[in-house]
Amino acid sequence: MDFLYGIFGYLFRILYSFVANYGIALVIFTVFFRVILLPSTIKQQKSSAKMMRLQPKLKRIREKYQDYNPQERQQKIQMETSELYQKEGYSSMGASCLPLLIQFPILIGLYGVIQKPLTYVLNISADVITALTDAATALGLQSSGNRGAYYLEPIVITNIEKILEAKPEFLANYANEIAAIRNFDFRIFGIDLGMIPNDIYKSAGISKETILILAIPVLSGIASLLTSLLTQIRQKKTNPDMQNQQMMGCMMLMMPLWSVYLCWNFPVGMGMYWILSSLIAFFQTLIIGHFYAPRKVLARTMVEETVNRRAYEKMKLSTKGTADIED
Repeated sequence: MDFLYGIFGYLFRILYSFVANYGIALVIFTVFFRVILLPSTIKQQKSSAKMMRLQPKLKRIREKYQDYNPQERQQKIQMETSELYQKEGYSSMGASCLPLLIQFPILIGLYGVIQKPLTYVLNISADVITALTDAATALGLQSSGNRGAYYLEPIVITNIEKILEAKPEFLANYANEIAAIRNFDFRIFGIDLGMIPNDIYKSAGISKETILILAIPVLSGIASLLTSLLTQIRQKKTNPDMQNQQMMGCMMLMMPLWSVYLCWNFPVGMGMYWILSSLIAFFQTLIIGHFYAPRKVLARTMVEETVNRRAYEKMKLSTKGTADIED
């Protein structure tokens, strides 16, 4: 994990050097990676067009075995469907799971640079960080939750002046590091990106910042739900006879619930990323859905296949004519 954290930390150092604000760097980072994911989103849309084309064939397969007993019928349908997908070059798993799989290493890397900004963004030495975090713990600044020890570096950033009051010698011993921490803007919209909503809920009083922090998990769930709803609506249009409707409904709810859980128990920076990423994904889906609508993609594909087939037939006739002359 340290290798992945190091890569993301390097990226954040570059972004931070330009914008001098960790929150803005996080926004740029999110937009950048959503752009990277754009080809997989377009591929998903094209895959939907391919699924639309396969619908008549899938329907014939189901009708072919409708008189079989349920167990044998299911087995035969699955086998022929798998063969059809393989023949047509369609991957149901790749079409639906690829963007999610790509996001996992992004989330892991992002977790590292939010959990340890002193290590991976400011690149402060381990000895100095240990001295600062030990001082924070001795002052009782550690989060009350059992996750507190994992987020000591953000706590040091937030409480650096309190630490220096208790340990004034740090100003002389770690002058460059202290200056870097003091100048490190770890907030956006007035919110400390290292705060954890679950801990705030347990320990903090009501304030504008507290309300904003507690709203992050709710907003993440809403943003994720919007994307899930849009995806399911488009899938139903592409595949009206879609099987496992109940399972699809469960999956639609699982992602928003998982988003709420993630953003409730992890630093606000993770929640900010998740909300922005979901909203960008939502609008990407709308725009791509317009330019790469399954019916439009299907029509273009059929035209291309017709042109290629005619070119191939023309080439065969030309080759045959040449062979006849030689004979």
